[in-house]
Amino acid sequence: MKEYLNTNFSDIVYGENGFLVELRCNNTFQVQLFGKIKAYLLENQPAWKAAGAIPIPDAVAIFNLIDQLAGGNRFWSEETGRQAEDALFELQEIIGSLEESPECK
Repeated sequence: MKEYLNTNFSDIVYGENGFLVELRCNNTFQVQLFGKIKAYLLENQPAWKAAGAIPIPDAVAIFNLIDQLAGGNRFWSEETGRQAEDALFELQEIIGSLEESPECK
């Protein structure tokens, strides 16, 4: 698997060996890549919240990721489908927390 130390977020999501390529072309949910996606989102969440915006390249990658996970695939195994559904809920929680006010926590 390609190392992602010097790549950008969109490469991790849908680059040549990205998460969505593995999911759509190989019907495989790559837990390690999804972990990198979550780590990136959680690491950048405070800055995005403070700025009131997500940079466009990151937002596009997030939209594509959510769209593909929500779309499902009839070729996925039951386990892969369940992993995709769980991942979608995790992403929605992370993104949804951007609009939470401090007093709601």
